[in-house]
Amino acid sequence: MVNTGKPSGGCELCRKRRVKCDERKPACAYCQKKQITCHYPKSQFEVAWRDQNQVASKAVQRRLNARAKANPDTDCSSRELVKRHNSDVPRVLPQNHENYAQAFFFNYYVVPLALSSHERGFLGCLLPVWTRAVPSSPLRPAVNAVAQTLLEAWSFSDPNSSQSLARPYYLQGILAVRRHLESAEDVDDDVLLAMLMLDMYDRIQAFCGGRPHESPHVKGCVATIENRRRLPVSSRTSQGTLLGVRNRFVDDALNKKEPVPSLVLTWANKNQSSRRITDIELEAINVEVANLQVSALGLTADTEGLNVSALELLGKAKELDMRLVAWTTIMPDEWAPIIIWDPETIPRSVRDAGLYQNHCSIHQSIWTADTLNLQCTSRIKTRMVILACLEHLNDPVFDMTRTNALASVQDLADTICASVPFHLGDRVEPRRIDDRHVQYPCVGDSGTPDVHCTMAAAYGGMLLTKRLAELLKLGPLLRPGQQQWILSQLGRIKKIYTF
Repeated sequence: MVNTGKPSGGCELCRKRRVKCDERKPACAYCQKKQITCHYPKSQFEVAWRDQNQVASKAVQRRLNARAKANPDTDCSSRELVKRHNSDVPRVLPQNHENYAQAFFFNYYVVPLALSSHERGFLGCLLPVWTRAVPSSPLRPAVNAVAQTLLEAWSFSDPNSSQSLARPYYLQGILAVRRHLESAEDVDDDVLLAMLMLDMYDRIQAFCGGRPHESPHVKGCVATIENRRRLPVSSRTSQGTLLGVRNRFVDDALNKKEPVPSLVLTWANKNQSSRRITDIELEAINVEVANLQVSALGLTADTEGLNVSALELLGKAKELDMRLVAWTTIMPDEWAPIIIWDPETIPRSVRDAGLYQNHCSIHQSIWTADTLNLQCTSRIKTRMVILACLEHLNDPVFDMTRTNALASVQDLADTICASVPFHLGDRVEPRRIDDRHVQYPCVGDSGTPDVHCTMAAAYGGMLLTKRLAELLKLGPLLRPGQQQWILSQLGRIKKIYTF
């Protein structure tokens, strides 16, 4: 077929055979003779604008082969270079979502916690254990599950959806922990932290889905520590891991009114920093508060010797309440909150978002605020036990005690409500985690530190939800309108963190 310089209009088969096509339609003579389907290009542009990459590549390769044949002693590195670069290159380089999610999690959830110099919780121990964890460690899929869930949530995707990338990591983490526990290996810090991370995944899923959270992984941690041999816990990281397990276990026991075994009190090493000792002392008191709640559940009208039991519980509750008050004298001075009483010094947007009784509190960090709210919640629980005992005793001698207990419950509830602006700022809708335009109450013109903006966005909603939910249980004991205000703030949190 003679090349006239213009593209042929023949059918695809004739062009492939390089023969003259009569270009009859719908089928040319050759295709009719062979009784095969005749295909023509949809337009002349498909013929004129053919991809020339393969043709040019073959031409370059022919020249290189001819040069190599003429000079056999020549280095063939250029030929190898062409061969190497002829491989298919994707249009978009593949992204490693696992590494991206890990960077997001450590940057916004772990590192700011280390910068805050607060040692409560287990995330402060995560980084050193993570850096030395082997690839087969159950900590790796557990961290990936949490990191991917948080990344999806802050990317305004539903982490509870079936398309979530976090669920496979969660299942891998469970299987890895199970394999490790079934083996003869000892339980190191990475296994305990993996179980705590799996619990954190469940808590995030429950928080985003608005459902109650169960804690099988935390109970598994406690059972593992009690029933299996542990590596030495003399290091600061191992001690922090143990205390992280204890912190989660005691917190769940307080919320669910479950007993706490006394064995958990032996996990703490007294050779700790002053901040850690403060947390250890508060948790030791909360262990007794949790067991006190369980004992108070046994008060029934048919119990023989009811008055004796009620008097004993009343004395124990008063003692624990006094210890909780005395705890504030041993906490670091910088933990004391600053109360802003003048509403005009609070940003207008913060007041409009949620301000109870025209004042709010400012704390050293979001974790310090939650620790003090936990102390208030524990005091409320002891006061509720006192009121329950007085109701069973039904003696006018205790009328003043009942009045004081009711007033104390109200003051403690007001203290927790005053911390809402510090946790949420003026957020009323979903915003980016790194949004620096969110306003928070501050002292004078000092402004809000960046680390608080990050930690308040990351942790504020989850921490505050637990404390406000406890206040709702008080019901009619709160002043008129306060319960509705708390419900509105819980609805605000749900709207902020509804991704």
